[in-house]
Amino acid sequence: MNVSIIGAGAWGTAVALSSFRAGHGVTLITKSDVDADEINTHHENLTFFPGVQIPEAIKATHRYDSICSCDMLYLICPSAAIDDVCGHMKSENFPTATPIISFCKGLPGTTWELPSMYVKHHFPQNIFGVLSGPSYAREVASNCPTKLVLASENNCCKDLGISFGNMGIIYDTDVIGVELGGCLKNIYAIGAGISDGLKLGDNAKCSYIISCLREMVGIGTSLGAQERTFSGASGLGDLLLTCSGSWSRNRTFGETITQNPNPQEIISKSVAAVEGYRSTKTFYNILKEKGIAAPIIDTLYRILYEAVTSLEQMEAILFSSIF
Repeated sequence: MNVSIIGAGAWGTAVALSSFRAGHGVTLITKSDVDADEINTHHENLTFFPGVQIPEAIKATHRYDSICSCDMLYLICPSAAIDDVCGHMKSENFPTATPIISFCKGLPGTTWELPSMYVKHHFPQNIFGVLSGPSYAREVASNCPTKLVLASENNCCKDLGISFGNMGIIYDTDVIGVELGGCLKNIYAIGAGISDGLKLGDNAKCSYIISCLREMVGIGTSLGAQERTFSGASGLGDLLLTCSGSWSRNRTFGETITQNPNPQEIISKSVAAVEGYRSTKTFYNILKEKGIAAPIIDTLYRILYEAVTSLEQMEAILFSSIF
């Protein structure tokens, strides 16, 4: 099977390696010609994933015409780029027979539209699925085992023969729940990083994660997801990993805020997307509009967007949202 991957960040590169190990032909679609040349010349993603060797058989390109001959397309771009990416795909007359799998973990815009909603709007005839779960890119690249959830309507992705080497797949039908888990865990990881930066300890962080899971379930079920989804890999599993890993961009972003309480400055210097920052504001507005209670997201919005610079105030409002 030939796989095209749109998005050559750390996660896209890791999935490329895992797909290659599973015996698939792999093409990486990069953000620029410079990124493609870097990968093809050095066989390493020096900008987004340094230190990991990429086999010569994995080809990188900035051209979208290659997607028309693939058997499977993976979207692993930042969520904010989904609409532009779909536009490029349509300009190439992307075939309706080719399945599309989204790995995106964020809201593409400022309204209540998940990545799946954007893709289905542009490509209503294509088989479509959403893949999410605990997946630290460097461990996936190193062939460490993990288990992910692939959700699709009527389980239409179950017989596609998708394989990722040491990444096992659980099949599900709760597309909204799986996507929401991937979006919300990035927001909550920022708070976990703030807790780490304030040195509140493991006890407080554990209490925080429990409260996040409870809030995640409340939000998800209010928006049409199934409660059971959030106790699995794409809910609790991804939440635990992203709130705990030293590599987590969103957790690290939260920790950095306690040293430099200027979120926009930190974001402007970040090479990779910090999905939770923009998602916090979007979810805050959506949940207020829909009347859905989310005290932890309210708290993180105050810290990120209302110029809370005092460490004492950060600690006080973070705790008030948990206990």
